[in-house]
Amino acid sequence: MQALVSIIIPCFNREDLLPATLDSVLNQTYANWECIIVDDHSTDTTPEIGIEYASRDGRFIFLKRPKEKPKGAASCRNIGLEHAKGDYIQFLDSDDLLHPEKLEKQLKHARKKILLTGKWGYFSNQDLFDKFKYRQNSYRNFRNPLKLLSCFGKNDEFLPIHSYLIPRGLIEKAGEWKEDLGNNDDAEYMSRVLINTRRVKFVADAMVFYRVEGKSTLSGFRTFENAKSAVQSLRYLESNLKSYPKIKRKYLDTLKVNIGKRIQGEYLKLYEKNNDLWL
Repeated sequence: MQALVSIIIPCFNREDLLPATLDSVLNQTYANWECIIVDDHSTDTTPEIGIEYASRDGRFIFLKRPKEKPKGAASCRNIGLEHAKGDYIQFLDSDDLLHPEKLEKQLKHARKKILLTGKWGYFSNQDLFDKFKYRQNSYRNFRNPLKLLSCFGKNDEFLPIHSYLIPRGLIEKAGEWKEDLGNNDDAEYMSRVLINTRRVKFVADAMVFYRVEGKSTLSGFRTFENAKSAVQSLRYLESNLKSYPKIKRKYLDTLKVNIGKRIQGEYLKLYEKNNDLWL
């Protein structure tokens, strides 16, 4: 019996981009999936788009965040996890894309407690391979999963959340997403996944595409709340990795520099208040 993959998509006011994301799910060559769309109370036609896809194909499930739940992508992902029935979890943001063979290629290597990764690239138009990252130091297997974090820190790299395919057992051990984080929440979450992973398997022909328009990234914070969340993520990461001091140092030193430079330039008081992180 084929494994079921649960694809979880949080969304808010994505009427212009969501159809392309959902089409990238619909076009998967691996057919045994469910796609849980969790709307964060959009004010545009995003809900209508989600409902339309669900009516067209029963593998799509449209949900709206209960009002008693906190707002934000992390909260919506947790709601998706509550409803997910899959053996594997695929997180996907509402503006990003999966290559049609992404799930098929990774599932050929699927095992319990093994985290699957793949290649990725930036895009800002329909030319998906314009800024594709064909070579990256993290494009390899890791017998010690936490060394993936060391590799990120040493080479100033990252993998977007949708490049991973995660066994359900690892999700259950990692726990819920931190709902107070709106920036760098994926790094914090994946640190907990990696702590419980047996090894990391890189699948070279599994590809995803990361849209850059409108992203709130570590290279720039659009709001004070984004910056504050990034600082909080550092504190969570220090706690998560406290039993792995070498990994923590190699990974967080680079991350702290990247975050610190932007905060020091844009939100000096926040930087000074959290000065212990940069000592």
